[in-house]
Amino acid sequence: MRTDDRVVALREVSIPPAAEVPTVIQILSTTFRLNSSDVIFKVRNHRGCLIPLNSLIPANSKHVPYVLEVSKIFQHVRPAPRTIPMTVMNKSMKTRLQTIDRRIQRLEELLPEIQLRRDEKLSQEIECLNQKLSFLHKRMQVADSRSWKGVLSRAPLW
Repeated sequence: MRTDDRVVALREVSIPPAAEVPTVIQILSTTFRLNSSDVIFKVRNHRGCLIPLNSLIPANSKHVPYVLEVSKIFQHVRPAPRTIPMTVMNKSMKTRLQTIDRRIQRLEELLPEIQLRRDEKLSQEIECLNQKLSFLHKRMQVADSRSWKGVLSRAPLW
């Protein structure tokens, strides 16, 4: 067991192979006579890396020891006042909102002009259709005005 970088107790703890995590915690707390409700157990390997606390931890030796760190809950956490850096997000959202607002204002300003353009385009298309219709009407009148005189004016080419 280690507290503030000094060894308090060296003990051997054997963990059954099929034990679950709460059982492992109970074994450690009874071996070191600790109250497991207000402490946190951290197991580190010989390189100082945290390893998961369970029954699948391989056995250690004196050359490859495990170190059990016992600390109070939130002992190493320095809580800071909760501040969310919203300035950047607020600025970007404000610029987006302003851009959208400017586009809407521009569309509202151009709305009468857009309607005029649409009306002009429709009137041009209607005029074009009227010209085509009058041309077809003249052709139909020419085709109807033909009358049979009894002889072919030209010899057919068939």
